[in-house]
Amino acid sequence: MGITNLLRFMKPFIEPVHIKKYAGKRVGIDAYSWLYKGAYSCSMELCLDSKGDAKSRYLKYFMHRINLLRHYKIIPIVVFDGGNIPCKAATENERQRRKEDNLALAKAKLDQGEVNAAIELFQRAVCITPCMAHQLIQILRSEKIEFVVAPYEADAQLAYLSSLESEQGGIVAVITEDSDLLAYGCPAIIFKMDRYGNGEEIVLDKVFNSATGSNPSFRNFNKELLTGICVLAGCDFLPSVHGIGIKRAYSLVSKYKNLDRVLSLLKLTKHNQIPEDYAKSFKEAAAVFQHARIFDARTKTIKHMKPVPEKLLQCLDSNLDFLGPDIPSSVATAIAEGRLDPITMEAFDNLEKAESCLGPVVTQASDQVARAEAQVVSTQESCFSLFSRETTEKRNTDIEQKTTSDKSNHLKEAAALEKLIAPSELHQKVEEIVEKREFPDNNPFKKRKVADFHFEQMETTTEPASGVTDAEESDNIAGRRKFFQNPFKKIKHDFQLEQTRETATEPVSVLIDVDELGEMSGTPESQKSVKSKPMTEVNKRRLKSKISCKSSERSNNSILNFFTRL
Repeated sequence: MGITNLLRFMKPFIEPVHIKKYAGKRVGIDAYSWLYKGAYSCSMELCLDSKGDAKSRYLKYFMHRINLLRHYKIIPIVVFDGGNIPCKAATENERQRRKEDNLALAKAKLDQGEVNAAIELFQRAVCITPCMAHQLIQILRSEKIEFVVAPYEADAQLAYLSSLESEQGGIVAVITEDSDLLAYGCPAIIFKMDRYGNGEEIVLDKVFNSATGSNPSFRNFNKELLTGICVLAGCDFLPSVHGIGIKRAYSLVSKYKNLDRVLSLLKLTKHNQIPEDYAKSFKEAAAVFQHARIFDARTKTIKHMKPVPEKLLQCLDSNLDFLGPDIPSSVATAIAEGRLDPITMEAFDNLEKAESCLGPVVTQASDQVARAEAQVVSTQESCFSLFSRETTEKRNTDIEQKTTSDKSNHLKEAAALEKLIAPSELHQKVEEIVEKREFPDNNPFKKRKVADFHFEQMETTTEPASGVTDAEESDNIAGRRKFFQNPFKKIKHDFQLEQTRETATEPVSVLIDVDELGEMSGTPESQKSVKSKPMTEVNKRRLKSKISCKSSERSNNSILNFFTRL
């Protein structure tokens, strides 16, 4: 944006300034320069079209500076950009392409978690749309701040206002970030104004009245030569020739003091590096800075910033379409007042538009202007009917929403009353449902009695011995059940079993009751220790006879040994 390295080259003429210098005077504001600076703080929200108030911070940024100017008794005149002129289409398309590339890279960085890098790319990708400018216009209108939308370039409109007297609606200075205002010949320009009102100022009269020995010196220059230097160095309307920068352009113009001679010299020295029609393109670009189309608020018409001389018309074959098509008075007035989109030529709605921050670059055409003129006329004739229809639709929508909310509230109240009236019925239904449910007895986490577990294991794993009747088996089962139901009996049984094992290994003078032996023989522990089947009556008799014999022998041996010792 602007002339490359122009402000750096003009640094000797830049002086610090505070905005209070222009107290009580009218100062022009380049609206898009502040809008872009404000959009940097919410660039990610704008590019991603997120919801919430975060993406409207650019409006607060703008109004903070407007209130700062009003605090110092300055009358701000806000000027917005309009449509794109044909000679700037290539530059706009290139900028749009770069913005789309930066947007894609920013989203990729955001997906990778690199938020800081993504925000920097979002700032390069953000774009101010006419819809965003319209939101600001509505605020300015409510605050009774003077504004105007230029038919094309806001810089040209500001330069035109700078040429007028204050009584005619003119301004004494321009606040901007665009160095193109020097090429347009604005008398006083303020750059880089901060939130406190401090900035940098260039006054054109001081530049042309500079000392002869200063570097650079514009002692014998005029606005036309200064514009020629800017075009040679490269601008939005014409790229520079390879090897020609701001210093080289200044040296050529300062040496020859004639733009035609400079063009002839370039054609001779760089004939292989410049296009054939470079001279014509150069004159067209210089004509934009001097004769651009602007809006005249007094006559409500479109006119040139300066009258086009006859010599230039002959050189350009009277073809001024590169300055943009002429706009009818009604359409130009609607654009200047912020009622028409200067790019699409469509009327702004009173409702908010969900518009993306990146839109295609559109160049105005004659048929768009014609449709816009018809649209302005039809809108003015039917404004009352449109308003009444919108009001009726809004009322109908409100009634429907209220009816729906009432129905939902009544349903909720009815449900609550039903619960209060018949709670017993609901509990009864729940109990019936619970009773009807049948759960299988296969829960592995269910706590079971140890006795039942051992008893079931015996019933499933222990088979009845051969020769045992059903009655005997049932008696054994009953005995086992009786044993497991009494935990103290198990301790007694273990003690008796231990004594039985000692008897089998060592002769002990202990008599065992046959009835107790029969009771013990039915236990699973005894079966497991001897690894045999349950005892029958025959086995009981044999074991009884063996134990009795051994006991008698033991007792006899003990008596004989006693008498032997005597």
